[in-house]
Amino acid sequence: MNKLLVHLSRDLLAKSIQHVFKALSNNSQGILSGLYIYAGNEEVVFRGSNASLTVQYRACVTDSMIHIFREGSIVCPAKYLYEIIRKLNDGNVVLEVNEQLILSIISGNTRVSLSGLSSIDSPFITTPQYHQHSGNSIDVSSNSLKSMIKQVVGAVSTSEAKPILTGVLLEVQESLLTMIATDGVIRMAKRSIWIENGRGFSGNVVIPGINLMEIVRLLDDDEQAMVTIQLNHHEIRFIAQNQIIESVLIEGVYPSTRNLVPTTHVSEIILNIKSFRQVIDRVFVLADYHLITIHVSEKKLELRSSTAEIGDVRDELLLEDKNGANFSITINGKYLLSTLRSIESDSIRIRYAGKKSPLVLIPALEDNTWLFLLNPVMRG
Repeated sequence: MNKLLVHLSRDLLAKSIQHVFKALSNNSQGILSGLYIYAGNEEVVFRGSNASLTVQYRACVTDSMIHIFREGSIVCPAKYLYEIIRKLNDGNVVLEVNEQLILSIISGNTRVSLSGLSSIDSPFITTPQYHQHSGNSIDVSSNSLKSMIKQVVGAVSTSEAKPILTGVLLEVQESLLTMIATDGVIRMAKRSIWIENGRGFSGNVVIPGINLMEIVRLLDDDEQAMVTIQLNHHEIRFIAQNQIIESVLIEGVYPSTRNLVPTTHVSEIILNIKSFRQVIDRVFVLADYHLITIHVSEKKLELRSSTAEIGDVRDELLLEDKNGANFSITINGKYLLSTLRSIESDSIRIRYAGKKSPLVLIPALEDNTWLFLLNPVMRG
């Protein structure tokens, strides 16, 4: 089935292709380097894949900026299509495919012909029934999901030595959705949100962290938007209003993180996150090997760092509250800074359990919705 003929606005076309183009890898070859276009009776579907992540975006005829005259499909070179559409003038664009699998792009005085491929071997997402629920599906606010991913994904491992740790554990238990990530050495992040789980299923999967980063960029910023998450044994699917994002899963059993969290602590402080972040930002400038030393006294927190033959810096911050002993600890300032940037609260509670135990970062209000662990750096 070829002979596609569609008229649509350049803005709508560019938006559709941009969503899908993000899924394509620069190293993709053959069918995976192509962008799939399908025109049906009521929609034009754009699809791209890098084998690990597949993105499908649809433009519906209910949008006045699109008119479908002939149904058809083609796979065309994504890189060239993306660059051409991006550089067209505003206005109407005609897409037409002939029997020789040549895609013609006409816009004003511009005419482009691209050689295409048959769509038969295109990475396949089931015909989009965008709001059909399977037994293993939940609905989540798009903004909540994006916030959740941002808070945990920075803790995944960047080493392939243990592939399971390059992913994020997603766990559904009754009305609680939880994501957990750890690099197994320095840090761990956990975030939970309450969900409507009318279908009452439970389960867990491990999603590549790199794919979740892309999903954050692909989902819309809309307070009213909802995302349906569908799980099975081989992939996870995120279904939004006009798009489907499908990710492969990482096989294996995610290690238990329950024993990583100290059950007791000897000191606890509460800080304003914005002020804490600003102080760390300044101290980090001279933090050799990213190392920052934190010293907590009765009413203040002092941070210190230095770089040999360059200089040193120290700064301090008043505590909002403190219970327990004074303490000193050296941590990786880069990881602490990235953690604080992902937190949306005004204040943070930090618990110290000993010089060899991780710092525990939790909400000041102790609502248990998120938790971060940061192991100390032992200096000789």
